[in-house]
Amino acid sequence: MVGSSNHRQNNLYYRYINHNNRIMQPTVYKEAVSFSINDVKDKQDPTRVLMCSPDYFDIVDVKNVHMEGHIGNTDKALVNAQWQSLKQVYDGLQANGVLDEVSVIAGAQGCEDMVFCANQTFPWQMEDGSEVVVMSKMRHESRQREVPHFEAFFAAKGFKPLHFKDAKMFEGMGDVIPHPEKRLLYGGYGHRTSAEAYTELAAMLQTPVVALELVNPKFYHLDTCFVPLSVNSVMLCKEAFSPQGLQMIQQLFSQVYYIPEQEAEDYFSLNAHAFKAHGVKTAILQYGSTHTVAALKQEGYNVVEIDTREFMKSGGSVFCMKMMY
Repeated sequence: MVGSSNHRQNNLYYRYINHNNRIMQPTVYKEAVSFSINDVKDKQDPTRVLMCSPDYFDIVDVKNVHMEGHIGNTDKALVNAQWQSLKQVYDGLQANGVLDEVSVIAGAQGCEDMVFCANQTFPWQMEDGSEVVVMSKMRHESRQREVPHFEAFFAAKGFKPLHFKDAKMFEGMGDVIPHPEKRLLYGGYGHRTSAEAYTELAAMLQTPVVALELVNPKFYHLDTCFVPLSVNSVMLCKEAFSPQGLQMIQQLFSQVYYIPEQEAEDYFSLNAHAFKAHGVKTAILQYGSTHTVAALKQEGYNVVEIDTREFMKSGGSVFCMKMMY
């Protein structure tokens, strides 16, 4: 066990049941973890992808440091070409039986950031097999308008919508990333999601959450600095995390690839979409990320490098531009 009794008091709802295997409770771990990854129940990972068309994509204000100097500075032809190149990758994966479905929701007028469809929801399969979707509470008012469009999409797919009662901010899979093949979530907080949201999220999903404080404004969402690659391996930028957060990650992953901060910032390399579906490991990311590509290849990934620079001006790349469910 890691952590003193003081650490345990800081972990909300600290408890577990020990039978042949420990049964993880919906605990939030903020200072230390008191289990190993082998204690966590297995889960099947998703095989469907949702994208949002960039019809109204634009940079009209500054919501993160990457947007500074880019208001009104997007090339619409490049935006469409780069978005289409990503969709073609997903379509090809579907044609080859790696993905089960690729869907597109139409962008809405007045929702200039809607193309970043990792943020509005967090879909999840419960232990009984039922599918739910947690609706986001976006920090910025202009992004709050996006959420109903995604709620309607998931409702049509048979997902039960879940809403926060008390949390002030929660930005979906931008800040919540599942551990591969396990019923365990990692939740970033400090910029776009409030730490308190994870108490509600853990209870709603009946799933433990490792809450990770994000301390660097360049990495304002967890999906910009943290990429789980397998049950045992992860890529990250250590400058994005608090010492306590890094320690928890290091305990739960036996192999940690440390990506240089400059590469993560310049190429959004840790906004890669790395996933395993139907036995095939695929990673899609902005081209030019040498350290990141080396780590992915060492982990057995088929690497696809594309150009997302028009979207990077707004603070997002591949992972931001899709939702896997």
